[in-house]
Amino acid sequence: MKKFNNDDNLIEIIFEDDFIIVINKKNGLLSHCNKIENSISVVSLLKKHDIKLYEAEDSLRDGIVHRLDKDTSGLMVLAKSLFSYKSLIDQFSDRKVIKVYKAYCWGRPIPIAGTIDKPISNYLNRKKTSIVGRHAITNYKVTKNFKNYFSEIECKILTGRTHQIRVHMQSINCPLIGDQLYSKNRNISQSFSGNIRRFLKDFRRQALHAQHLSFMHPKNKKMKSFFTEMPSDMINLRDELVAEFNLNC
Repeated sequence: MKKFNNDDNLIEIIFEDDFIIVINKKNGLLSHCNKIENSISVVSLLKKHDIKLYEAEDSLRDGIVHRLDKDTSGLMVLAKSLFSYKSLIDQFSDRKVIKVYKAYCWGRPIPIAGTIDKPISNYLNRKKTSIVGRHAITNYKVTKNFKNYFSEIECKILTGRTHQIRVHMQSINCPLIGDQLYSKNRNISQSFSGNIRRFLKDFRRQALHAQHLSFMHPKNKKMKSFFTEMPSDMINLRDELVAEFNLNC
């Protein structure tokens, strides 16, 4: 795997050929900029390192077929040609791409495994979203429970709406730990140890990682599957929760 670093924003190249590139994005890095923003992004970093991407009408979105929120880490695939772009866009549209996320949320979802099928729309200049509007489906299951105070969950999204997992988990009263839009007013129990209270207060991004990505390669039509471990901040979060609630994991 190839890594390069620029302005403390790290991209790890998981796979690359003449048609696609799959990367592991660090949290804090935009997938792409817009005409107002003047920030570093996945697109600008790849192009700076002379990686050819499909040329979109908006050059700031070159290669983009899907995106991750700035503070969500994990796997992304980008197109390197018009042929690849059309193939990947069709696969996303037809829900043939498998996207699985690991996350940590407040509380315990009820039931512990299920489907959230609620529409999502954007408001507040696209900074925040609400349960109304476009069709959105998220499958989730609890993979670890921390005495009902917190849960480790796995989410598989069948649609790709803005903030989909974040909004859907908030809609069942289980917002993601660290989410500065959807759980920032969540009270931290005084019964917790000082150590975990400080850790939760200092965890300043949604605990969400795109861990698994599968799709059909545009050229050879074979399924490609990729997996990446959680980043260190989420591993540390898990370890702190395990220690706080004396779980054997």
